[in-house]
Amino acid sequence: TRAVSGCVLVRTPGRLGEDFFAGRLVEVEGVLGTPKGPAADGLFDYQQYLQWLGIYYQLTAARAGDWRFVPENGGPIQPAWTDRFTQWAQRTMSRGLPVEDESLRLLWAMALGWKTALTPEVSLPFMQTGTMHIFAISGLHIALIAGILVSLLRVVRLPRGACGLVVIPLIWFYTGATGWQASAIRSTIMMTVVIAGWSLRRPGDLVNSLAASGFIILVWDPTQLFQAGFQLSFFVVLSIALLRSPFEPLRRQLLQPDPLLPQALRPRWRRRLDPALNYLTTALATSLAAWIGSLPLIAYYFHLATPVSLLANLVIVPLSSLALMCNLGSLVCGPVCEWLTVLFNHSGWFWMELMVRLSHWLA
Repeated sequence: TRAVSGCVLVRTPGRLGEDFFAGRLVEVEGVLGTPKGPAADGLFDYQQYLQWLGIYYQLTAARAGDWRFVPENGGPIQPAWTDRFTQWAQRTMSRGLPVEDESLRLLWAMALGWKTALTPEVSLPFMQTGTMHIFAISGLHIALIAGILVSLLRVVRLPRGACGLVVIPLIWFYTGATGWQASAIRSTIMMTVVIAGWSLRRPGDLVNSLAASGFIILVWDPTQLFQAGFQLSFFVVLSIALLRSPFEPLRRQLLQPDPLLPQALRPRWRRRLDPALNYLTTALATSLAAWIGSLPLIAYYFHLATPVSLLANLVIVPLSSLALMCNLGSLVCGPVCEWLTVLFNHSGWFWMELMVRLSHWLA
């Protein structure tokens, strides 16, 4: 017998109780082995992906009962603040809802990075529609939260510099509270660069901010360069930055009214429809640019081509933004206003239920 140490990935069907958290000493019974390689040549190599993370072995436990606590000297320890926040947030977001169903668990996954909800069966329709990215704490989450916070602070006439000093620590708190996920750290670094530039009244340049955040991330962890998540994040944002501009003249040409016709003589229904058409075509151009940027990498890593994602993202991304707004409202109102928290929870559940049904239909 020889004692060894290292990082091991443990897979267990079911859900562990709240007593299991980082820092506790446990004993797990299962089968230890190397992770499986690709199912066929050229497919996604999960074993190599784990090796980039420094994980070379996987322990498969048959059930949650195979996890047992080991007596600790000095009595039980308290969970870390991230675990306490997650438990509190889950209780707050479920307040007023009758049962813990799939939609509620997916809300936890989207807002808190709780991966237990993302079983293969649940994830499949989102993968097939190219909308799985909404469940990663990524640029969509960080940008939305930062935008809401900046808007609220600007309403009370807080100067730009003070807004940056308040918002940047808050988005880093959210990143830490959701488990320091790699995608969240990447997005938060980039948003920090953007907000800092805005606070200092520097001219904004998305490509420049993207390059600065990429440089910082690779100095911190050079192995990120070889991870699919890093490549997808940066290539998608780069595609949006570079390809939306060529689409803009075409979009304006399609929507441009007769230049010889005075604005007052245009039909009223057309004038009322213009804002919706502008939003729809702008969103379509953004979705098309993101799809073009992600298509080669998704085809290479996952052997998927999802043209329906052009339509799916136009619908599901705005719905996910509404759900995230409700989650944020629930967490803010949780300690002070019970009835408003319940209202936000029911609203967030509705948007997620709609997203689940639409993803099944689109898949």
